[in-house]
Amino acid sequence: MSQELITPEQTFVATTWYRILYADTDTMKIVNNGHYFRFFEQGRGEYLRQLKLPYAEVENRGYRTPLTEAWAHFYASFHYDDLMRIECWISQIKRASFRFEYRLFLEDSKTARVAGHTLHAVLNEDLKVVKIPQWLMDIISPYQNGEQA
Repeated sequence: MSQELITPEQTFVATTWYRILYADTDTMKIVNNGHYFRFFEQGRGEYLRQLKLPYAEVENRGYRTPLTEAWAHFYASFHYDDLMRIECWISQIKRASFRFEYRLFLEDSKTARVAGHTLHAVLNEDLKVVKIPQWLMDIISPYQNGEQA
């Protein structure tokens, strides 16, 4: 459990796509900044699905992973009907939390328009902070050395 952040070149990165809806935009057809955290959620949901671990399974096993920190940097805007590529990976695993990183791109561009991260605690059914369960570590850890799902 490293204190250093894992870069996308060092780990498995899940990729998913999202077409910007009119409902995501303001009157200038620019994506409202609050929606980016929904896109982050879509990215981490897809990350877990690609590891064959839908988030519903985490909950079915009695755990929750609430958001404790969220951060985003906006380099450029997305607009109505843009095709967004969402990249997501786990950049840090601690005793009772893990951190997801996100990069959002326009289609096949190599330049991120938005980057960010979210930090998630691990709670049991009683909503108490607990150590990440071993079964979850067994699923996530192998992908921290560059393996692909």
